[in-house]
Amino acid sequence: MCMRFTLPILLAVTGYCLSASAEPSANAGLNANAEPLSLQQALQHTLQRSSVLQAYPYQQRIAEANLLQAGNRPVPQLDIAVENIFGSGDNRGLAGAELTLSLSQQIELGSKRQRRLDVAGWQSQLQQDDYELARLDVLADTTGQYIQLLHLQQQRLLTEQKIGRETALLNTALERSKASNLHEADISRIKLKLLRSQIALTTLDQQLELQRYKLAARWNAEPDFSAVTGNLSTLPLLPGLAELQTRLQRSPLTNRYLTRQRLAQSRLQQAEADSKADITLSAGVKRNEAQNDTSLVLGFSLPLYSAATSKASRQMAQAEQELAATQQQLNHTELNLLLKHYLLQLNTLRSITAAITNQLLPQAAHLLATSTAGYQQGQIDLLSVLAADEELAQANLELLESQSRFHLILLELERLTGQPLALSGPVPLPAMENE
Repeated sequence: MCMRFTLPILLAVTGYCLSASAEPSANAGLNANAEPLSLQQALQHTLQRSSVLQAYPYQQRIAEANLLQAGNRPVPQLDIAVENIFGSGDNRGLAGAELTLSLSQQIELGSKRQRRLDVAGWQSQLQQDDYELARLDVLADTTGQYIQLLHLQQQRLLTEQKIGRETALLNTALERSKASNLHEADISRIKLKLLRSQIALTTLDQQLELQRYKLAARWNAEPDFSAVTGNLSTLPLLPGLAELQTRLQRSPLTNRYLTRQRLAQSRLQQAEADSKADITLSAGVKRNEAQNDTSLVLGFSLPLYSAATSKASRQMAQAEQELAATQQQLNHTELNLLLKHYLLQLNTLRSITAAITNQLLPQAAHLLATSTAGYQQGQIDLLSVLAADEELAQANLELLESQSRFHLILLELERLTGQPLALSGPVPLPAMENE
């Protein structure tokens, strides 16, 4: 099964890249020729180099060998017995020797071979299910790290924009100070604000470098990319609850619980088959040296099973089957509740994002524009302008945070269902009417 995510489609199809102005200083420690990294490339690197997935081919070979071993039938047995040799009297030396040569074959009853094959087959399937879950987890982990790096890049761009606004305000203040219309404390206040933003930018550069290493560690390498591409502002439409619940029933996690239950059922059937005793048939020839004759020998053996041991094995297998069935039921309930929780969060974040985009941000931008104009005309004090700028910066950060959380929760929902969830690819956020 090939796992795909909506986010790789979303971030690649949109084709957005971060503003080039945010990249040079953020990536000063990297090779100038380093190329941006797409999510598809990151996922491909992960599939090829992940240490978690590298062990799977060997585990699969072990499972295949166990399946072959389970299909083996009991092999014939050659028995040789020599009696009455090196004795005394008539049995001195080999004079009275009796040689018996026979072949014996164990006959399995109760379809034991088929039961072994069933158990080995479901064990192999469980191994495959575990791989699918591991593959899904490593891809989701890489995507999550990618989103966090993209979040930091866009946060850095917002910080640069904030520094640009504060620098422009400082220049305006310096012009006013030449006319002696501004106190020195106001100049210092703007410089302090600008200094804090520059420190925040330096901190973001360090966080970006660390996050690049975290992302590259997903495929056991050092970062050789300058940035990642994508845009978090595009939110995909999602299927309804009923469709999500249907997809959940086909998810790798649900399939694994079903496989565990079938494996437990197969082990119970194997325990019942093992409670039936096998028989062993033998046939051969016997040579009597003293009488100089040869005869045919036939044999039949049947082990006497302990009823207590057989019953204990069946009880253990029965308990394992009941446990698997209970876990499957609990898993079904828990996953459905988790699915509803994620869907509710996504709908809430979509509404919050739309409200910030269509209401909060325009109001904050308008407040800053009017405050700046009033300050230039000497009608508004500096503190009001700084407060308006902080409102705009905070609104931008809140928007970015809600968009990032949307994509991270969407990633968890896709991990839960094991399938991409976008209905028709990336779509722009629907506009909301201003109240």
